[in-house]
Amino acid sequence: MATRRTTEPPLLVSGANVVRELLGSAHPVDRVWVRAGAARDLAERAAARRVPVEQVGAEVLSRLLPGGAHQGVVARVPAFRYAELGDVLDDPGRAVVVLDGVQDPQNLGAIVRTARAAGVAGVVLPRDRAAAVTAAVASAAAGHVFCVPVVRVTNVTRACEMLKDAGRWLVALVADAERSIFEVAAGVDRPVLVVGGEGAGLRPLVRRTCDLEASIPMAAGVESLNVSVATGIALYSLTRNAPVV
Repeated sequence: MATRRTTEPPLLVSGANVVRELLGSAHPVDRVWVRAGAARDLAERAAARRVPVEQVGAEVLSRLLPGGAHQGVVARVPAFRYAELGDVLDDPGRAVVVLDGVQDPQNLGAIVRTARAAGVAGVVLPRDRAAAVTAAVASAAAGHVFCVPVVRVTNVTRACEMLKDAGRWLVALVADAERSIFEVAAGVDRPVLVVGGEGAGLRPLVRRTCDLEASIPMAAGVESLNVSVATGIALYSLTRNAPVV
């Protein structure tokens, strides 16, 4: 995972699982605060990475994260460093997820967590009118956001075209597609799942860039699914025969 450029502010992340994934990744960490007598394994992991560790009282952690559920550990990340699209293009075969305007941090975090579980090559986001990686996203992703290449691009359509030029098949997840994701998945190699944001869905130009369209079959009376749930269903349909790495 490339970590070359950032203009993002520092992040304070908390929770045992989040900090554990962070310390197990290649992402830089400035400092870790651990409640005295708690999270010994995390303190040891941080020390092994030569990250400064402070044993503090619970009141210090509460001041660092007012109102936050810190679970006895807080870490400061200098900034979230996004990967480059080229890092994803260079991956020989794993799936890619493109999110065209997902705005809810909880949804973004849940999608990244599922993407990590499915072994994707990366998740691509637009810079504008979409959620960026924040502490809330890191929490919702249970820290897996530090272990998946996340790319932010200025032009989603151009990014889709570059993925297509690299030999990938772009599958748009849209409610009105005639074919189901289960039908489409059978004939797709090196897939890119392209998903729209909450409510608005895919923008027309992004949709037209895709090679195929697919929907998720639903029982009568159900109009839609949460975007993170829909993405998970579609992603596992497209990657069910691929090795998870």
